[in-house]
Amino acid sequence: MNAEAIAGLHDEAAAPRRSRWPLALALFVVALLLVTGGATAVLARLGRPFIASPFNATPSVGVDSDNPVGLGKLAGQAAREIAKVQPKGTYIVVDTYRNQLHLIDNGAVIRTAICSTGTGRVLKDPRNGKEWVFDTPMGERIIQRKVTHPVWAKPDWAFIEDGYLPPKDSSERFDNESLGNYAMYIGDGYIIHGTLFQSLLGRSITHGCVRLGDADLEFVYHHAPLGTRVYLY
Repeated sequence: MNAEAIAGLHDEAAAPRRSRWPLALALFVVALLLVTGGATAVLARLGRPFIASPFNATPSVGVDSDNPVGLGKLAGQAAREIAKVQPKGTYIVVDTYRNQLHLIDNGAVIRTAICSTGTGRVLKDPRNGKEWVFDTPMGERIIQRKVTHPVWAKPDWAFIEDGYLPPKDSSERFDNESLGNYAMYIGDGYIIHGTLFQSLLGRSITHGCVRLGDADLEFVYHHAPLGTRVYLY
């Protein structure tokens, strides 16, 4: 939504193989830690988007992959390191790959919701070549403003997308239905808001905003105060 953003006013055969189940188990544990807390922890520390890097499946930690005790200690150490940087209090995690939003309070998930996030599509204005990229931003943000019954001031791209010229009369831009009953603004015009198309939740179909169903939106709105941190990955 830099698009929905403006809206804020709107993936040699060798010796016999050794057993791999301990390695698989360890990788699963570490992956689970990263998914549930690690990604959030890294975002909390860096506060900027992730950069993709090659995944190395070969152990390089100095621990025998057939030694469950050593791997267990390694997993425990990883958990302790993650705990050091895990956010405190209430915060929101948005998984744009799975299209899920998690509301977390002091380490406990109190609500998991299906959401919709950005398409990643590019729209070009045929008049001047201006482009809008409909991505959901990655990184750390905060809830800066909360509004009930929000009104969307439709930006130029909303008209261009439908094949119309943007109106000169600003009053023709106002839409008091599309955002739902609640909106939480997280900066640069990006918003966590409702949707008219709840059957499409779980798909990457937005212009960058995070859409929620009615019940989930209301719950998150009332349990995430101003200043709540939002981690998107």
